[in-house]
Order: sequence, then C-alpha cells, then structure tokens
Amino acid sequence: MPARNPEAVRQRAIAAAHQRSGQPATPTLDPVFVALNPGALPARERSPAELYQWVRRDEQYATLGANVVVELYSESHARKPTTRAWAIIRRADRAHRLAGQGASRADRRHADRADRADRSHQSQEREMAADTR
Repeated sequence: MPARNPEAVRQRAIAAAHQRSGQPATPTLDPVFVALNPGALPARERSPAELYQWVRRDEQYATLGANVVVELYSESHARKPTTRAWAIIRRADRAHRLAGQGASRADRRHADRADRADRSHQSQEREMAADTR
C-alpha cells in the first residue's frame, strides 16, 4: 500500500466538511491561468480556494460593475433572512420605479416631437403667409 499523501488527505477532509456544511466546494484556479495572469493575483500567499474567490470577485466587478455586485451580495449573503428579504423587495421596487420612469420618458419624448412638429408647421405657415403678402 502506498504512503499517504498528507495534502490529499487534507483536501478530502476539506471537501467532506464543505459537503456536510452545505457549502459547495470552491474550485481551484487553473495553473495556466495563474502563470499567464500574475498581476491578477493578490500579493500575499493564499489558499487555492481564496485565489479562486479573489479572481471570481474581480471578474464580477469588471463585468457587472460595483453597484450590481454590491446589490447581489446584499441579497445573497445577508446575515439575517429579513435583511435578504428587504434587499430583494427593494430591487423589485426599484425595477418597478425605473420601468415607470422609462415609460414616462418615452411619453415626454413623444410629446416633445409632436410639439416640435407643430412649431415647425406653424413657422412654415407664417413664412407662406409672409410670402403671399
């Protein structure tokens, strides 16, 4: 029987603990990614799971923006269920309000176009009346 690898035993113990706690096991970073992106990694030494979370969070900030990342985090990582519910309700209220603003903006834009068309039509009528005099 081969000698036990302490690192492999530790990794299996961590994976088993994550399964028991209900948290998914964090994947590790690809060594090729680490070699090609040395500037994307933190300065101090971190575990493979921490590195994965670090890079994932950096990707979220780059693709979604800070406001969206903060909102998503407040919804999914709240300490109290009531805080999570409040964040979700706030998102729904904001979406409803923004949809209403978009509709009213479209109505205003349509009214502005009609107003401009009326003004240009009136100015054309004045020019024609001035030409006939």
